[in-house]
Amino acid sequence: MAQIRWALNTCRSALLAVSQTFHIKKTLVTLPVLATGFSGQHIITSQDFNSSETIKIAPHASKWDYPKEVIIEMGQELHIVVKGDTLWGMGQKYLGNSYAWPQIWEMNKWVKDPHWIYPGDPLLIPADRTVFGQGGLVPHPDKFVADLPPDLHLVRNSVPSRLIGYTYAFQDYLHLPYLVPKGAKAHFKELGAIKITGCQKEIRNLLTRGDVIYLDGGHNKGLQAGDRMMVLKVVKTKLRHPDDKFGLKPIGDVVQHAAVLRVLAIHPKNAEAVIEDTLDGVEIGDYAAAFVEPALIHSKDAPLRKDHSEPVPVNTSAQIIYGRNNVSYFGSGSLVLIDKGSKVGFKTGDVLLAVRKKPLSGEKLFSQAHKSDPQTNKYLGQMLVVRTDNNSSTCLVLSSKSEITLGDIVTN
Repeated sequence: MAQIRWALNTCRSALLAVSQTFHIKKTLVTLPVLATGFSGQHIITSQDFNSSETIKIAPHASKWDYPKEVIIEMGQELHIVVKGDTLWGMGQKYLGNSYAWPQIWEMNKWVKDPHWIYPGDPLLIPADRTVFGQGGLVPHPDKFVADLPPDLHLVRNSVPSRLIGYTYAFQDYLHLPYLVPKGAKAHFKELGAIKITGCQKEIRNLLTRGDVIYLDGGHNKGLQAGDRMMVLKVVKTKLRHPDDKFGLKPIGDVVQHAAVLRVLAIHPKNAEAVIEDTLDGVEIGDYAAAFVEPALIHSKDAPLRKDHSEPVPVNTSAQIIYGRNNVSYFGSGSLVLIDKGSKVGFKTGDVLLAVRKKPLSGEKLFSQAHKSDPQTNKYLGQMLVVRTDNNSSTCLVLSSKSEITLGDIVTN
């Protein structure tokens, strides 16, 4: 019996090698220009062999140290790579969702780079086609990103936003700060935000584009493969108003956008996602919430004002209370917070004037002139409102005649 089994295994290995060669040659002849498409398959299930039976893999050219023998366990299938295969395409074909490709990669840890697999490589595939329950549909995909394989997700227009007509562009939205009066913890709870608990590359502290991160929530949080999420980080706790010299009454925490994620794979209580875009980096302990498409503002919709002759009249006024990166002085391109919002009528798209009270007796920034001395409102620059909350707004400095600082006045 042992000799008969050995003979059968030898015949199966020979047939497998012939089949692989046939698929490779056929692909080369009929689809010579196919680069990332899905050209064919050679799938073997556990039903083709007895349980725990060893399948020998035919020798072939590969960059990886592929397994020379494979045992197909229950719930697994074996795919032999042919020319044109990608993990991206196999995720769609076998799991019903291209974004599920990391599930296949994780089952084949000998593949060091998911963008490179070679004809003849043996890949174990999850046999359960309903594990993701997506039916092949990605909810509300971004067209530009959804049609690209994983290694091309990150192709973006590198031309500075100011040169393509936008005053407030996606780059600004990607690191926009805003004030949460009730504190970051309550804010994240209200949003249903999910904590980032780990990353694939454990040697890194600051993660960037293309890195895979782990989320503390999966099916239990309603996530689906293909979802986009915004990473949020706390950049300032217990912010105090510039007028509160002793910091006795904090006005809230400052939260900032940090990155956009795309969810790749879902598990019952956790998930994996790739960082699509970031300017400031992502850290373990940051939070991810549902991505909201930004309302970008074209320069023609936010022209600079001309009514800024000194003394500048002050109408509804606010004060600058925070600058991005916790800096105190600002110029063109800076993002700042002011202490008034929609409650006083400020709205996204408003262009406001930044001014500073200046004593007529001198030009010193911190003059010790008495309050009763004559003063004027010096023009400093212009700011665009890009986000409003009840009692605060985020503004982008459009232009500055001189440096702007914390405590300066902003008026409509």
